[in-house]
Amino acid sequence: VRPNSIIPMGKHDDRPDYAYSDGLTLQVYQLEDGKQASVEIPSLDGTIETRFDFKREGQEIQVARYGTAVPWNILLVGIHVVEAAQDVEIETAAGDTLINVPAGTGNLTLRIK
Repeated sequence: VRPNSIIPMGKHDDRPDYAYSDGLTLQVYQLEDGKQASVEIPSLDGTIETRFDFKREGQEIQVARYGTAVPWNILLVGIHVVEAAQDVEIETAAGDTLINVPAGTGNLTLRIK
């Protein structure tokens, strides 16, 4: 996987037709200092339902979600210590950090230690 990549992973693998944004996990790989990355998630009719923008500046990662207000997750691959300014659940395992974000959260600030 290339640096600054975001790979969306849906919560279903048992069928192709579901609300892709609901419970989505965004796997973030090597977001470099000063870089930005975005990903768009389509709806079933092919229009863009949700967009996520990531920006890293030093030890801070800013995340913005535009679109459907559903729960979502971020998996920071290779980053194992994170603090969040918002009320999120953070789990660390095997050098990665999983952040469970509640439905009402549109913007998120993460700090890498």
